[in-house]
Amino acid sequence: MKKIIILLVFLNFSLFVLAQQDAYKQAESYHHLAKKEESKLKNISIRDTVQYYTTVYNIVDYSLKSDELDRKPNKKNKIRTKFDEDNKTRLNSFCPVLIDAGKFLASKEKYRKQGINAFSLYLIAKKSPLLEGSIDESGVASYYLAYYYLKEKDYVTADRYADDALKYDETAKAGADVKAECMYEQMANESDSLKYLAVLKRLYNADPTNEKYFSWIMRFYQKPTAKFNLEDFVDSRLENNYNSPIPWILKGEIAMHARRWEEAVDAYKHADKLDPTLIPLIYNIGVCLNQMGLQIRDTVLSQRKKGEIVSETLYTKVFAEARDYLERVRAKDPRRNKVDWIGPLYMAYTILDDKLKVAELESILEKK
Repeated sequence: MKKIIILLVFLNFSLFVLAQQDAYKQAESYHHLAKKEESKLKNISIRDTVQYYTTVYNIVDYSLKSDELDRKPNKKNKIRTKFDEDNKTRLNSFCPVLIDAGKFLASKEKYRKQGINAFSLYLIAKKSPLLEGSIDESGVASYYLAYYYLKEKDYVTADRYADDALKYDETAKAGADVKAECMYEQMANESDSLKYLAVLKRLYNADPTNEKYFSWIMRFYQKPTAKFNLEDFVDSRLENNYNSPIPWILKGEIAMHARRWEEAVDAYKHADKLDPTLIPLIYNIGVCLNQMGLQIRDTVLSQRKKGEIVSETLYTKVFAEARDYLERVRAKDPRRNKVDWIGPLYMAYTILDDKLKVAELESILEKK
């Protein structure tokens, strides 16, 4: 029995020594691979950006693997590194380049996966003791990973990296934007929606001139979720930003979706006075006026059936105003790149009984 125990101890010791020797050989192998990749850089054309960044990635990857194995304890359970100086030099030289590599590669759909890998490797590398004290761009890497995972619709991973980006001053705001987008896409119940709206309000309050946040609030309102008192929020924004078209546009959107046509027209007109260049806004005024005109026409027809004398100008003047706004849209967007104005304008001219204009629009539709 004693001999068996001694034999087992000997075998375990032998296996440990072999493992330590094997780790050293692997560390040396990765060290040589890193050197080989580094030597390739001299022969890579300055125009071959993809090959250059791929080689940089390999240098960092091999150096990290070499260092990890180089730090394995020896038979005396002590760490005696042999390649740490070379690995440290390479990592400090090439690890920062991974940020540029990630930006370039991820921006090209064909190389997006490589770009994501570059950012991920940067974050791994920053945990190495060999990079201790070096400039830390982990926030940048985390933000871009969040951004591209968001584009890939991997909202869970994007949200995780957005949380990491929030920890750094230089990427906190951008990270918050990505996190808000992830929250929007993952809304499943009233609780999620309330949390999302609370985040949007904080973002907007921090930067009330940012049109993006208002557009997000508008998008939130259009999403089928539980009802919220969004109008109170808009009214409070108007108190502080009365001369900004954005709150008026949002007020118009809310009223339009609630089919409160007159209120929507009034809000949109306020916005139009403040900024008369917004084509979708002018279009919405025309559409809402058409809907107002239809309601008034129905009322007029109903009254006439009862024998009341009611002038049709009550509704034709509304359609005439709608026509004027839609013709403004037509002049600004003749090819209908931003809005398809032809349907609402056709309605206005039909009810106004302008046969020449109706025929003109019909000829445009036939060419489509």
